[in-house]
This record gives sequence, structure tokens and C-alpha cells, in this order.
Amino acid sequence: MKRVALATSCEYWNLTEDDRLLIPALRALDIEAVAAVWDTSTVDWTSFDGVIVRSCWDYHLRLAEFLAWIARLECLGVPIQNSPLVLRWNADKRYLRQLEAFGTILPPTSWISEDEQVNIGDILAERGWERAVIKPAVSATAYNTRCVDRSEADELVRGPLLIQQFVPEVRTAGEWSMIFIGGQFSHAVRKYPKQGDFRVQAEFGGREEPATAGSALVAAAAKILDQAEHTLYARVDGVEQHGQFLLMELELIEPVLFLALGDAAVRLARAIQKWVDDCG
Repeated sequence: MKRVALATSCEYWNLTEDDRLLIPALRALDIEAVAAVWDTSTVDWTSFDGVIVRSCWDYHLRLAEFLAWIARLECLGVPIQNSPLVLRWNADKRYLRQLEAFGTILPPTSWISEDEQVNIGDILAERGWERAVIKPAVSATAYNTRCVDRSEADELVRGPLLIQQFVPEVRTAGEWSMIFIGGQFSHAVRKYPKQGDFRVQAEFGGREEPATAGSALVAAAAKILDQAEHTLYARVDGVEQHGQFLLMELELIEPVLFLALGDAAVRLARAIQKWVDDCG
């Protein structure tokens, strides 16, 4: 029987409810799936036929350590998905700038580098924005992400970070999450923030519901994903505005994949089986 590690964080040592659905789905394919905390020194990673990065939800707090762990797995010859190249690229939100250069539409964004200190109010005034969202370049689950109004934005901040024009459709129409498995569109949800907030994550009171994404929306998401290396799993998050799809995030490290919807867990398990067989 093949063995794979589902890499997670200490807080979710027994995986998230969503990721646990993979265990029986893989067992049915004669693959043992084991939860393994990524920064635990006692794990023998070479005992696995592959490592799938899942709920490593503290990676942004210890990015250097996380990337060093990925490098160790590479040196040990342990197959990883998503690939180390993808993980390193996706760990810093400035990957969005590269996607924008290839034609992806983002919310209007000011990019603040490590050696820059700026006044948020000055940025909003120069860009003509009434409201903006401040995002650290390295962040997950809306960590240190906040919304500011121009009238309250007289504040100095230092990069690296992104300052993006607030997209009001997040509150009214919600944010799309389109999940791809093995590069193919699988399913979608639409996420909404709680009243008065802009963050759609469940940790902040957001909610999600299954949704049917139209062909144009799926095509827009697929075109964005085509700019990345091949992925075992991916989630394309964005908002529709004036008939266009605005990319918020291309989640390739540890996204919730909503595996309880339909046969999503089975399809991901089959993709893992194919990958493990190809690696062997």
C-alpha cells in the first residue's frame, strides 16, 4: 500500500474537517493517508511516497522555516505537491504583480516594497480612492489585512505590502472560489462576509454556499491558472465587477477546497493516486 502525508500545522494536527475527507477516499484507492505536522522533527518524511501540503495554516508566520522544510524534502527526494517551485512562488503576494503583467485583472493596486514607508492617506488621495484594503505581502486567512477609509488613513506603513482599492462587490455579490483539481475545473462556492465586514473567511464570520460558475467565469479562472506551473490543486478567488473577473488570490499552498461538495474528495484522491503512481 502506498503512503502519503497530508501536511498540516500543529493546531490542526488531526487535519481540518475538510481534509479528513481525503483519508477514506484514498483508502478506497489502496493509499494510506497520514496527517503529519510539517514542523515536527520526529516525522520521517522519507517513509512516504509523497507529501501533499494541506492545512499548514501557520506558514506565513514562519515563512523562512516553512521554505526550509520544503527545501529539506527536496534534498531528501520526497515528492511534494503542490511543487516546491509553485509553493515558493505563491508564498509572497507579489506573485500577483507578475500575473498582472500577463494580463490578469486585479483590483487597482499600489505595491509597497520592503524599503518603502508611505502614508496610506497620501496613497488614497493620489489614486482617488475613498477606501482601500491593506494586505501584507506574506499573509494567510486575512492575517493583518484591514480596510481603511480615506478620512481615517493618516498613517505611516512600511512594506512589503499591497494597498488595493476596496471592491464593494465583495459585500454585495460575494467572492467566488473556483477549485481546480489536476488543472481541471472541479466546483465552485461563493463566499460572503458578515454584515459590516469585508473578510469572507469563516474565521471572521464569513459564510460560503455552493454555486454554479458560468462558462465565462470558469474560463477566466482557467486562464489565470495557466500562468502557473502544473498544480495538483488550486483555488482561484475573485470578484465579478462590471462584467470582468478581478483576481483576489490564486491559492496554491493551503486553500480550503470544499471537498464535501459532490464527489470532490474522490476526484482529488484519484488525482493524488495518479501523481503517486507517476512518481513511483
